[in-house]
Amino acid sequence: MRRLAVALACAGASAAVAMASAASAVPQVGAASQASAVSPAGSPAPSASPPRAAAGGGGAVEAGPRAPYRPDDGTTILQQVPARHDPAVRNLSALRAALDADRRDLHAAAALARAYIDFGRQVGDAHYVGYAEAVIAPWMAAADPPVVAEVLQATILQFRHQFDDARALLVRALRRDPRDAQAWLTMATLDTAQGRYDAARKACAEVARNGGEVVGIACLASVRMSTGQAREASVMLRRIDADAAGTSGEYAAWIEGLAAEASERLGAWADAERHYRKALAAAPADNFLLVAYADFLLDRGRAREVGPLLAASWQSDTAFLRIVLAEAALGAPDAARDTFLMAARFAALQQRGSDYYGREQVRFALHLEHDPQAALALALQNWNVQRAPWDARVALEAAKAADRPGDVAGVLAFVAQTRLQDPVIEVLAAELRARLARTREARQ
Repeated sequence: MRRLAVALACAGASAAVAMASAASAVPQVGAASQASAVSPAGSPAPSASPPRAAAGGGGAVEAGPRAPYRPDDGTTILQQVPARHDPAVRNLSALRAALDADRRDLHAAAALARAYIDFGRQVGDAHYVGYAEAVIAPWMAAADPPVVAEVLQATILQFRHQFDDARALLVRALRRDPRDAQAWLTMATLDTAQGRYDAARKACAEVARNGGEVVGIACLASVRMSTGQAREASVMLRRIDADAAGTSGEYAAWIEGLAAEASERLGAWADAERHYRKALAAAPADNFLLVAYADFLLDRGRAREVGPLLAASWQSDTAFLRIVLAEAALGAPDAARDTFLMAARFAALQQRGSDYYGREQVRFALHLEHDPQAALALALQNWNVQRAPWDARVALEAAKAADRPGDVAGVLAFVAQTRLQDPVIEVLAAELRARLARTREARQ
């Protein structure tokens, strides 16, 4: 399920909550100015490709260690970092100064950790989640950590796909404070990402009870999108949309992003486009929804629009993959080089023990390395961890390409049981079921 963020006005302040896909962090209930957005960041660059620093041609990633890369001159760009005058960076600096003034201030630590998580989500950089973990580490080292620290740590673990550990922390936190709306929202996120929809509905009810009706409606609408009730979810979102007038751009972007997803579930492409564009206008820099819109464009055969959309986001692994997919679709000259770079990024993640880009690895293996057998193995491994609609889709795509419909019988059963609505998935599922039926008939 794509990331869901609610920004609502409460007692004169902006608040936000989120349900995240397993690849994104969960913003905090009651935190300020945390929102979804889809938009190009700044003016589109002529090319979305990164600087030609670390590539040595196309092809597969070489096996074994390679010599460290050394730039030829001092003008080579190795890394782009947020500017110090960026408002988000200034906010992080202020929050860090507040914590430095009193290292025992849990409130200051929690505020800084939340800001790191949100910024990392916005720019698509997992390093900031690590910074958040370091901030709350002293409290998590205690024999009885405070609830707020446990919920933040669970959010970090959810981001990393360490779902069992995240769930254990949330259960512990909710046992101590059953009215913690953020803990319930994060639990709903985990349940939805893993296809545990009955549990997610119950968690959403607790979100509504303890975090407010609007938050609860948003939570439940997201669950309904994945359980054959996308039209009902759209109605619920329109109800929330009526509250958006006069509120922040972040709130409007969140509503429009969710509405775009609901429209995609229904195959209402023009409506999805309209909602994405309204979200783009409302809030311009969220990596997750930038990527979601890029996927929409790729599905619609509009690969030429992906590069300009993600031109400022190439350092995000998820965004860079979409850039490379678009280049491959267009037969662009940089496609081979950037495929090499994407493979190197995955290799670096693997070296660090990071395993939370499962569906991206499937798409890379299938569409860029053209290895359906490897893609299917990765897809089934990913399916054991998370079961969002995109996880079902990549598994079915890989099975079709590998001509192994029997390997995804469990995925097909899940799609049927949950009544998942998605025009692409429905076509894939029908074709694979037909192949399975023909195989069974041939054996009789």
